[in-house]
Amino acid sequence: MRKPLLATAAAAAFLAAGTASAAPNVVATILPVHSLTAAVMAGVATPTLLLPPGVSPHAYSLRPSEAAALESADLVVWVGEDLETFLEGPLETLAAGAVHLTLIEAPGMQLLEGREGGAWDVHDHGDHGHGDHG
Repeated sequence: MRKPLLATAAAAAFLAAGTASAAPNVVATILPVHSLTAAVMAGVATPTLLLPPGVSPHAYSLRPSEAAALESADLVVWVGEDLETFLEGPLETLAAGAVHLTLIEAPGMQLLEGREGGAWDVHDHGDHGHGDHG
């Protein structure tokens, strides 16, 4: 799954730059996406991280410096509107000239069901001990 996704990201980055010899101006929205993008771009350029680490991408308001980063981008790598709803409008206006790589729509992407049970399962500790958490 990773190879087709990384190949798609690399191809989009170089297409966005116009030529393979010019380094593209790439913006990655959140830290995990930035890490993947930086790995693909290693030795070529360093992508800009749009949101500060630890900030929720669900309902974020862009600062002027972040809006400027989108405006100057050749390529914007993001998960998609389901996670980053705040970016729908800015991508259409601020980053209108950029290529948008929507990872949730990338070829080979497999979406998993929401997790339940284990650490994600809400339960009451009042009627049992912690010995069953193995």
